[in-house]
Parts: sequence; C-alpha cells; structure tokens
Amino acid sequence: ASLLVLLLLSLAAATGAASTSNAVEQRDGMDATEILLEDFSNPLHVWKEMNDPVMGGKSTGTFSIEDDRGVGVFTGEVKDVPFLQAPGFIQVRTTDKVLWPDVTLCRALELELRTNEPYTGYRVSFGTTKAPGGKFYAHGYKATLKDVPNSDDFEKIQIPFKDFTDFWDDATGDPIHTCEENALYCPDLMTLKDLKTMALWGEGVKGKVSLEVKAIRAVGCAGSEN
Repeated sequence: ASLLVLLLLSLAAATGAASTSNAVEQRDGMDATEILLEDFSNPLHVWKEMNDPVMGGKSTGTFSIEDDRGVGVFTGEVKDVPFLQAPGFIQVRTTDKVLWPDVTLCRALELELRTNEPYTGYRVSFGTTKAPGGKFYAHGYKATLKDVPNSDDFEKIQIPFKDFTDFWDDATGDPIHTCEENALYCPDLMTLKDLKTMALWGEGVKGKVSLEVKAIRAVGCAGSEN
C-alpha cells in the first residue's frame, strides 16, 4: 500500500511541475502549447525606439503602446543614409533585464499584427549572439517578416526558428548565411533558454513604416500536434 501511495504522490508532483514548466502563461484564448512572450494589453517588457546612427542616418520613428486597444504602434520612415546612398533602419527593442521563458522546445515565433503601409522591410530579431566572421554591427538572430497583413484585421504570422540566422548583413538586414546552410548560424540553446532581447525593424527598404502588434508568442511547443 505504501508503494502505491508513493507512486501516486510522484505522479501528482510530476503533473504539477508539467503544468508550470517553461513559464507558460495561460490567458484567455491561449493554447497550452503556446508560450506568451509579449502582450501589449499588459506589457511584460520595456520597449524603446531607435533610429540608424551610422553615417548620419536620416530615418525617423516612434513607438507607443495604446492601452485602450492593447496594441504596440511602431511608425516612421526609413530613408537613405546620405553617405551610403542606401536605406537605413528604424527599430523598437526591449531594454529591460526581465528573463524570457524557455522556448527550446518550440517550433516558431508567432506575431499577431497588421500594417497600414505596403512596406516590405519588416524584420524581427532576438538575442545578442554574434556569428563567427559576422558583420560588425550584426548581433542576434534575425528573420524577415513576410506577408504582413495590410488590412483592418489583425492576423497571426509564424516564423519558424530555423528561418532565423545570426549571420546577416548589417547594411541591409538580409541574411548572408542561413541556418539551413549551416547549423552554426541557427538559434543556439543558450539563446532559446532566454532570448534576452527582442526587436522589430524597418530596415533595408526605403519607405513609410506602420506596424501594429497585439502579441508575440512561441508556438508549436512540446506537446503540440502541429
């Protein structure tokens, strides 16, 4: 009988640990295989907007959180850097030291967003790593945000973690070597355990930026049927 009790207690402890592992935030409408990374209706991080400082960059941008709508609003304009005669960048980045949840068992990053401008230079990055032989100003893993919905409705787009690379061009934001080419440039376990920082960019493409974001999640995590 005592052995049976011990087994039942062990099972209960394991179940309780699983329910809180990976700091999965359970909120209304959130799937158990998703990990909430940011929710602009109740921000978990401090976000700060920055513009291109290199060679007298002329790009401008702003970022604000509209509390009544629960939306982060990133607007501005990417302009040519006069000395380079090429587009610069604007970005909004987290600046706090709050630990991020462990996403090592997740498949992709998901952003719930929309845009009001037909801009094609949106990008997202996380982490602080630097690829061996990488560009001087290129830090962290970056990917292009493709098919951002230009509409009145918010939609969810996913970027598999395998689409990120830390070997990217610091002048354009484009990948030079991809994770698919060489696993050396894929997000490493240390970064996936704590992303440290995240940024949204308008980069390498001249034009007006208008991005609204509701939430950012890691999806396809352990236990997902996707």
